[in-house]
Amino acid sequence: MANNLSASFPEVRAGEMQREFFKKNIAKVICNFQTWLDGKSYGDTLNRVYSSMPVYPNAYTRGNSIPEVDLTDTKESLVINKQYAYRFYIDDFDNIQDKYSVAIEYWKKTGEYLSNQVDADVLAEAINAGSTVTWWTLSNSTVMSVLGNANQALAKKNIMSKDRYAVISPEFENQLVQYTAGRQTVLGDKIWQNGYAMTFMWYDFYTSNLLCGTAELAMATKPTANDTVTIAGVTFTFVSTIGTTPGNVLIGADVDATRANLAKLINAPATTTTTWVALSADDAKFFAARISAVNDDTADKLTVTAKWVGTLSVASSLTNQTDTWTATAQLQHNLFGVKGNPYLIMQRQPSVTEVEAQDKMWKYFKNAVLYGVKTFHDNAQAMVDVTIRSDGFTA
Repeated sequence: MANNLSASFPEVRAGEMQREFFKKNIAKVICNFQTWLDGKSYGDTLNRVYSSMPVYPNAYTRGNSIPEVDLTDTKESLVINKQYAYRFYIDDFDNIQDKYSVAIEYWKKTGEYLSNQVDADVLAEAINAGSTVTWWTLSNSTVMSVLGNANQALAKKNIMSKDRYAVISPEFENQLVQYTAGRQTVLGDKIWQNGYAMTFMWYDFYTSNLLCGTAELAMATKPTANDTVTIAGVTFTFVSTIGTTPGNVLIGADVDATRANLAKLINAPATTTTTWVALSADDAKFFAARISAVNDDTADKLTVTAKWVGTLSVASSLTNQTDTWTATAQLQHNLFGVKGNPYLIMQRQPSVTEVEAQDKMWKYFKNAVLYGVKTFHDNAQAMVDVTIRSDGFTA
């Protein structure tokens, strides 16, 4: 005989939903952050001007005319044109019967994801920094050399402020922690706020998984049909007949034309033409917001830039084995600088709007951001792109 009592065993739901561990947002801490355009609540463009003239004065001979120098003003513009949004519907009956506050749960997520997008755009400005420090392989024994080189780069630009920040990857943080173990650092009450890790050598260090990554595909030979390259988990297939499979890229008359077709698909991922097939809807959204490519016929290479990723994962299966992703050009861009650089103007920060659904039983919830990011001439002088090899990292 055996008891069978399972019919009376209840299933119990936890008192709250599982936690989601969001990427930490840093942009407002490091940027020249504004919500209006130079004090104005309207407009879509902020213009800033910098002046230039010969650095070295003319030698003067007594009694002779002083040579006239040319003066030049240059205008740079920050355009507020980055706009992202979410919309979802919650039925009143679902809201009544759901154990959890489902509307609140999901609007929190939209706010976090929108803020992540802002951070990704800001941290990608590392590529526009006025100085670059390249360190092929970072280790705890070379951390001080990297910091010293970053300090030197700023000093060479006459940047002496000690109010500095460094937005670093978990891989960089790992080596930094190993180096500073047992050494005096400043932690205090800020620990882990906005990804804050420590203060060391004048820098407030913030750890982020939203850094920019770049990779270079060396492709000097026209690919064979069914050769592939993979970028951030999305596969692109070179084909002789275009077909309908998302990510198909038509092999052109030569390698340059083929490489150009691939670049165009990466930059217009939701569009299908006679030479490429659009990515799936989800992949197209991902690429449109975060990934771009530049083709270089002279160097026979394609450079891919990816925001948000931290470490850009790439792979290839090309018939010609000399065509591949260049290991030393798979780079992670850590952003060092003086606080207040670059510029970030947010005319609409993440905030939820509720709208009654006219033909349904409750509400739509909408969340959106409107902002612009710019590294102006003076911002660039106070920023350093610290690049480290990422080909050995795990995405």
